[in-house]
Amino acid sequence: MEFILREITPTNWLTILIMVGLLLLAAAKTVNTVRFSDFMMLLTNNKYILSSQKVNRLSSLFNVILLLFQIISVSIFIYLCFKVFKWQVTPNEITLYVKIIILYTVIVVCKLLIEKIIATIFSIDSIIDIYLFHKVSYRNFIGVLLLPVNILFIYGLQGSRITFIVLLFFLIIINLMTLFSFYRKNQNIILNHMFYFILYLCALEIAPYFILYKLIS
Repeated sequence: MEFILREITPTNWLTILIMVGLLLLAAAKTVNTVRFSDFMMLLTNNKYILSSQKVNRLSSLFNVILLLFQIISVSIFIYLCFKVFKWQVTPNEITLYVKIIILYTVIVVCKLLIEKIIATIFSIDSIIDIYLFHKVSYRNFIGVLLLPVNILFIYGLQGSRITFIVLLFFLIIINLMTLFSFYRKNQNIILNHMFYFILYLCALEIAPYFILYKLIS
């Protein structure tokens, strides 16, 4: 009888990250239960956006907690993508995740700061603040959607390339839909500044994620 060794990947550190993510969600709900309930219904209605965008700032405790959760959840998903697609950039799994979360955090924070600086320079703080709140809120929610996906592929299913390609396509569609919904509502402003809008998309919405991949690899 021939024995086949089964490779078992240690998940202790991933379990800790999942628990931290759950604690962050619990903390957000504790900070503001009503707002958290509206946030969890973000894909079905715009109540959270409409009721919060004028009074809720990205620097509020509630948004900071959700942003931290997004960083952890999305970074775990990116790590799983590296594993499934066999992008072997480091022999140490924890080192790979640390690189991912650091670079993802730097890019997310730097993007927000740059966009705030641009808004101040061109005196468009009001619309940019609403835009950033809209974008970050939906991406925080994507982090929530990825939580059960991460748990499923860490402890249950064996991920395949086709599965992750479908998931990536689904996430891209959600992200594009949320961005286009905002662009459509503000199309008059965009059409009057089309060149700057295209420059913005290339420099701040596409290039950072390409840079993220290149820096990790």
